[in-house]
Amino acid sequence: MSLLPTMVGGLRSLFRKKRVEKELDDELRGFFDMAAEEKMNQGMCREEALRSARLERGSLEVSREVVRTAGWESFVETCWQDLRFAVRILRKSPGFTSVAILTLALGIGANTAIFSLVNGVLLRPLPYRNPNRLTMVWEKSRDGSPENVGYATYLDWESQNKSFEEIAIYSSWQPVLQVGEPEQFSGLRVTSNYFRTLGIHPEIGRDFLPEEDVPNANKVVMLSHSLWQRKFNSDPNIIGHSINLEGVARQIVGVMPRDFRFPSPQSDVWIPLDMDSRNTSTYWAGDFMPVIGRLRPGATTQQADAEIRLLQSQLPPLFPWPMPNSWNASVSAVSLQTGLASDVRTRLLILLVAVALVLLIACANVANLTLSRVSVPTRT
Repeated sequence: MSLLPTMVGGLRSLFRKKRVEKELDDELRGFFDMAAEEKMNQGMCREEALRSARLERGSLEVSREVVRTAGWESFVETCWQDLRFAVRILRKSPGFTSVAILTLALGIGANTAIFSLVNGVLLRPLPYRNPNRLTMVWEKSRDGSPENVGYATYLDWESQNKSFEEIAIYSSWQPVLQVGEPEQFSGLRVTSNYFRTLGIHPEIGRDFLPEEDVPNANKVVMLSHSLWQRKFNSDPNIIGHSINLEGVARQIVGVMPRDFRFPSPQSDVWIPLDMDSRNTSTYWAGDFMPVIGRLRPGATTQQADAEIRLLQSQLPPLFPWPMPNSWNASVSAVSLQTGLASDVRTRLLILLVAVALVLLIACANVANLTLSRVSVPTRT
């Protein structure tokens, strides 16, 4: 039987129960009468024919119950009866009911809250184009802890790798914006391909251009959606206007989408990194910054990790001066989601297991309370 007739028949059995049961009784009686008539044609009297038919087919009540329990509506009806019975029992003991509900609510509430956090941080895909191709690349110190990367190292990786479609780097920045009252904001200095690497396009305007990510280039800036709303009243003609950041006039070239939140929700402005690639002294000097990459179609994180390790092993001989004692022992490429959650992953999983145990304890306590109520002491 197809799904739709089965659903319609089940709903009819639930909401027109008496009529359906009467029709079922009439149908079963007709079936028994037909079986008895066949036996009467074989020479039996009516009473013997009916008795023989019931012995072969079972009693009318048993047959009715077998037919009724064959449909899905029987399960729904049983659950509804059990629920009504449970509500009646709980209404008779409000104290026990309150304790049981409070105990379960604490356990379920804690699990819901922690699982929502784990789902948002560890399980839900990142809100970017093809997030499975996004990676984070670290250098590793001798104790195995992840470290950011120098700008010259990033340039070597970018120019020599074959696994990445794009590699970008960024650095935190807290500029003072002088629009009305001066106010400090959180921002990032990024390479020109930063947004392309993530697969994000500005909501208004354009992305950074490669020629804007060099010293003495045009001074440009990207705004977050929230900053555009708060400071500029969502002006649709904001592109091309200039703002003063840290005493430097910068032209607004784009406004990012409302839900863009990388690497943190606090970022409000982005400017080009504007570092001199010819200055190889940046290998040991300047900021060490996070590196993100987008894999080429068909490439895997494992392949990128092996290639970056090979490139890193070839870097030290390129420099004639002695390597310092803090020279990083290795590098590692991991998925971006794993990299972002690396500091909290273990703690979140431990917390999830802990609250799951709390829920199990809560269920065990409620079960013990229920057993203590229904148990009847025996007399010797």
